Amino acid sequence: MAIEVAHMVAAAHAAVKAQVARINDLNVYPVPDGDTGTNMLLTLESVLNETTGRSYDSPEQASRACARAALMGARGNSGVILSQMIRGACEVLEDRDSLDAETFAAGLDGARERAYASVREPVEGTMLTVIKHAALAARETIEGGDADLPSVARAGRLAAHDSVRRTPELLAVLREAGVVDAGGLGVAVVLDGLYACVTGQEIEAPEAVEDDVPDLEAIHAQEEAWGYCTEFLVDGFDGDVEEFREHVYGSGRSVFVVADDDVLKVHVHTQDPGAALSYAGGFGRLAGVKVDDMEAQVRSRGPGGRPVARLGVVAASRGEGNRAIFEQMGAVVIEGGQGENPSAADLARAVDKAGASAVVLLPNNKNIVPTAEQVDELVEARTHVVPTTNIAAGLAVMVGYDAEGEPDEVVEEMCEISDSLRVAEVTRSVRDARIGDREVPEGAYIGFIGGELVAVESGASDTALVLARKIVGAGADVLTLLKGEELADAELEAILDGIRDLDDLIEVEVRDGGQPLYPLQMVAE
Repeated sequence: MAIEVAHMVAAAHAAVKAQVARINDLNVYPVPDGDTGTNMLLTLESVLNETTGRSYDSPEQASRACARAALMGARGNSGVILSQMIRGACEVLEDRDSLDAETFAAGLDGARERAYASVREPVEGTMLTVIKHAALAARETIEGGDADLPSVARAGRLAAHDSVRRTPELLAVLREAGVVDAGGLGVAVVLDGLYACVTGQEIEAPEAVEDDVPDLEAIHAQEEAWGYCTEFLVDGFDGDVEEFREHVYGSGRSVFVVADDDVLKVHVHTQDPGAALSYAGGFGRLAGVKVDDMEAQVRSRGPGGRPVARLGVVAASRGEGNRAIFEQMGAVVIEGGQGENPSAADLARAVDKAGASAVVLLPNNKNIVPTAEQVDELVEARTHVVPTTNIAAGLAVMVGYDAEGEPDEVVEEMCEISDSLRVAEVTRSVRDARIGDREVPEGAYIGFIGGELVAVESGASDTALVLARKIVGAGADVLTLLKGEELADAELEAILDGIRDLDDLIEVEVRDGGQPLYPLQMVAE
């Protein structure tokens, strides 16, 4: 049975593409950052690229391909959560032979369950709430009578849009900004697309333009080693296969557990092959045991026989100056930051390039943090995310990096440095907005400390000095300034003079980072 799903994905993609500007405009903070609509669109685009022109042998194969493509293409917080909604729906669909009303409702509920499970502290009034209300409406329609697929899909999309309209009632920051939740609207628009698909309607999409879509095909062309490659057979297996499989999945990576009558074939990459073999031996007789030390094999590939680094670093950054500094400190740099969020696949390729069995990820932007947290599922290396939220903080954290140190100890030190920092940044408002009790006119310079708006001024230097005054007042020994491409030298000198007037004992370091959109970033230690 050939399964084709591209028409469903294309409908959702076209719906979001037609509304992407509207969704982007709903950002609470008027900063030139990676936008919600764009991130959701790129996530769907990854799935569309996977499914276009392809058919699958089974619902399970199709579902798994879609779920993986969504995760690989996920960008930003909204993209990651959308990828988990897709994964949850796919987990339901892989067991169904056709898409009927009951399956559609079950898929929405699976999406809801996965989405909530993916967030440590779920917040209502967001895209989570919207998918919850859509799933509930679909289920109520099913229980109310013999509903067909179009009526269930319609109930879901109408409930989603109603939920979007009510998001400001649940989330104060939306109410104060006078907007609805952007991610929630994105979910509703996806459901618009699915409804149009099941009813035979067409979605009017803008003319296609050439997009710089990442090539996902070679993500694992060169897998880096982690632990021991352990393979064996369990003959005469006596036990619960699912329980066994879950245990093995929890003990390592690159796991395959294939059952054939009373024989199980197992492949797992693990740091403790002895424990895996001992556990499996309790279920039957072991045969064909093979254990290879992959980390030793990788170290032997180093130039001249030298071992590669024990710990690597991948840093997201923008600006030629910043790239040069990160690279001098030993990091693999990936282009990413305000307005240009990398996908999980982009980060995974950079992790592979680092060539170490353990790799630290420095997102250096709040929108990249959730994407970075998904990379561990895509690579062989063990990854550690130090959740830095601007480039200046990432550079400060790099001081604790030791490529040959014990990875867990180095990561702990880098995290401690990150926790001790106070980060601030200056940018310009891209539209009129009201944030809390502040009116923010388009073009004004705005300053944030730790993500909180604290300054709205007419010039970059005035804004920077408001931030510096608060930072110095709270106590700081060292203040590092990261100059962006839009900050004039004269403005930088005015800022330095103002800081010296505040505290002539504070040590001030200046680096020419060249980052766009943010004329100045600061970090206090």
